[in-house]
Amino acid sequence: MENTAEQHYRRASALYDVGDFAGALAAYDAGLQASPHAAMLHYGRANSLAMLRRVEEAIGAYDRCLALDPKSAPALYNRATALIQLQRWQDALESLDALVRKYPGMAEAWNNRSGVLHALGRREEALESLKPVLQLKPSDARSFYNAGALLLTLNRFDEAEQILGRAFQLDPNRSDTLGLLVSAALRACDWPALDNLLPVLTAKVREGRLVAPPLTMLALSDDGLLQRRCSELNLQRTLADSAVGHSTPVMAQKAYDHPRIRIGYLSSDFGDHPVAAQIVALLERHDRARFEVFGFFTGRDDGSTRHKRIVKACDRFFYIGGTGAGEAAAQIREAQIDILVDLNGQTMGWRPAILKYRPAPVIATYLGYAGTMGADFVDYIVGDPQVTPFEMAPAMAEKIVQLPDCFWPSDPGLPEPEPVSRAELGLPEDAFVFCCFNSNHKIRPAVFDAWMRLLTVVPGSLLWIREGYPAMNERFRRQAQSRGIEPSRLYFAGRVPSFARHLGRQAQADLFLDTWPYNAHATASDALWAGLPVVTLRGESFVSRVSASFLSALGLDELIASDLVQYEKIARTLAQDRGRLAAVKQKLAEARRTGPLFDMSRFVRGIEAAYGEMQARAARGEPPAPLRIAVDR
Repeated sequence: MENTAEQHYRRASALYDVGDFAGALAAYDAGLQASPHAAMLHYGRANSLAMLRRVEEAIGAYDRCLALDPKSAPALYNRATALIQLQRWQDALESLDALVRKYPGMAEAWNNRSGVLHALGRREEALESLKPVLQLKPSDARSFYNAGALLLTLNRFDEAEQILGRAFQLDPNRSDTLGLLVSAALRACDWPALDNLLPVLTAKVREGRLVAPPLTMLALSDDGLLQRRCSELNLQRTLADSAVGHSTPVMAQKAYDHPRIRIGYLSSDFGDHPVAAQIVALLERHDRARFEVFGFFTGRDDGSTRHKRIVKACDRFFYIGGTGAGEAAAQIREAQIDILVDLNGQTMGWRPAILKYRPAPVIATYLGYAGTMGADFVDYIVGDPQVTPFEMAPAMAEKIVQLPDCFWPSDPGLPEPEPVSRAELGLPEDAFVFCCFNSNHKIRPAVFDAWMRLLTVVPGSLLWIREGYPAMNERFRRQAQSRGIEPSRLYFAGRVPSFARHLGRQAQADLFLDTWPYNAHATASDALWAGLPVVTLRGESFVSRVSASFLSALGLDELIASDLVQYEKIARTLAQDRGRLAAVKQKLAEARRTGPLFDMSRFVRGIEAAYGEMQARAARGEPPAPLRIAVDR
């Protein structure tokens, strides 16, 4: 009997080895008719099913193999891999835990376990799981790459840059190591390293030879077409790692005929996160006579007040963080969602494999990522006339939807700035305070040059930026000194105990200097709410036009520059003419109460009108098209 099983196994394996997976499957099935209890045949059959992307069936076949041979390390490993493909993270973790207990010397199992823990948001544990890999395979570039990626997510940027540099030395031809190394240098504000790496990175992305993190590209380039190419490459890589193939069947083709439009919001960030802070007021204010609101949460409950508020704001709320992409898509399909709105875009925690299943007749991307997803299965990107002018269409894989005023939803429940003095903040009373509380990685040398020139021509001025870790702060001091500015004129803002106090300290600054090409988002909105004028440079991409959108919605177009020379001139003029600056602040104070940026009722009417038009087109059987939305004042 055993000889017969071995013969069938060799025959089927020969077909498998030449890529004839369907033929191999038939041969394994034939062998199992003669030898139904041969574990090796069940194992080979499972591998063939996995290669045919029949992953659920493959898991069942691995289970049958393991029932006959519980110690089969290859079957245990491949079963866990199949679970990872289905994004069944918890099940995969249990399998890998069992595997590393039995076989602690299996480096690949530790490595995959780390990846699963990362997907579950348990990043410190994921880093710990890589330590055995680095010990077992000290010359393996991929292991150093994975460790560097985790260090990046843990905001340990200098360590990440060092580890990724090691990965790049070990294998300079690994296509995505360079992209992650650039990300680490960017986050560490290591400008000399970026100067050396960036030309190579952009050239390879344009040629389609390198996958770079799209969020990194937003901060490095104002080229919308390059950003789109970067997103497309990253999407292809991400989907290739899942069980969703190009032949994925469409799950929801036709529009439903519901009495109320069902809007599904899909996000990993329904907790203590900036996206949640911006979206919650919209969820609460949707017109329930026209809309039903569904939340689909792919993250973990952090127990925050905001998470509870979001759950309460939804008519129905689903936790799908531990659910595979296909199963999650099926849940969305069963809820008969009319319009599925992805709030992640290409940010941490995104789940494009769910969207690939087309679980709703209409799919839109909104808010979480200021750029295209690069996906042909996402219909619309929601913006406004400033951030997404229709001439930007070639840089977008989706059809552009322009909301009437501004794409940004502001929470009308924002607190008033808490009174705070400059003395409490450690700022000189008589200084002119330029500030920028953006993430420091958004600060690029060309803009920093302009800031240092402003400090040169405005006596008694200082620059107030976000505090980083000691090495990062020291880099900024050295950069200032190299431009002839005394390092003591740089001040660093640490954390404060409340958001109201953060607003209050912004009110103690004189002028907010925006970054380019990655503009301020929530930071600019907060500054404007605090009464602090923002000077911005409107660029060529979505991400470089966000602050311009805010200012335009407040009638403050005079603070929007079209190039760096004008940007510097606007800031210099306001700093040298206190009367003009006072007039701008008064105009902002009035617009803060009357302008559409902070008019949540008007915003809700605009986005609901957009949803209504998307639904109407789908109901008529019309394909997605660019939309310009208008509402009455």
